[in-house]
Amino acid sequence: MSFFKSLFAKKQPPATRTLTKPQDLQLNDIFTFSDSFALPQAMRKQQLQVIDINALEFKHEHYAQIIGQGSGQQLVYLSFPENPKKLVKFSLLLTRNEVQELFDLDDFSGIFEEPGNARLKPLTKQHNYADMVADEYIQQEFMITGYKHQQDYRGKIPPQYNEDQHGREFEFYSLEGGDGERSIDIFIFENGDTDVYLSFLRSANEIAELWIKGE
Repeated sequence: MSFFKSLFAKKQPPATRTLTKPQDLQLNDIFTFSDSFALPQAMRKQQLQVIDINALEFKHEHYAQIIGQGSGQQLVYLSFPENPKKLVKFSLLLTRNEVQELFDLDDFSGIFEEPGNARLKPLTKQHNYADMVADEYIQQEFMITGYKHQQDYRGKIPPQYNEDQHGREFEFYSLEGGDGERSIDIFIFENGDTDVYLSFLRSANEIAELWIKGE
């Protein structure tokens, strides 16, 4: 009898995926920034597609880094570190020339000198990313060890540092300004590669629209 019940039972439709917040973006999904003047031109009203998802792991937390690209070469990074207001960190990866345009390199080198008490003031406000730049930055983190995983570990625990599959080890340095909502985040990897991000924390509402891939 149970065989006939299963044979003629109505098939349940496959679960449909919903997308209502940027934390849930998946590869190839689309998101569009609002037209807020608080955003730099690299983000304002731009439509981007998720091209990669990494995980950044520290001692007491790990979180996703979502990479979006629009019609040009500019990449925008969304990440979700813990913070009281549950804001999203929006970041742009700076070239060496852009770092040099924004900051005195002698002052910048002080970030890597013990005990890590660097203070930076931007050289100019006339910059493509001026809307993201604080009036002054004060160093918060010095030589913190972490791992970058080129995989999505949301809801999972990344491989531990002593396993074969651990991510790329880095030293992390950061400075904050603008009441703690603007930052310079620096990752120095074992091979010497260095990533310098200009970042600010904003409400998830700065992302006006979200589309699931294929819809």
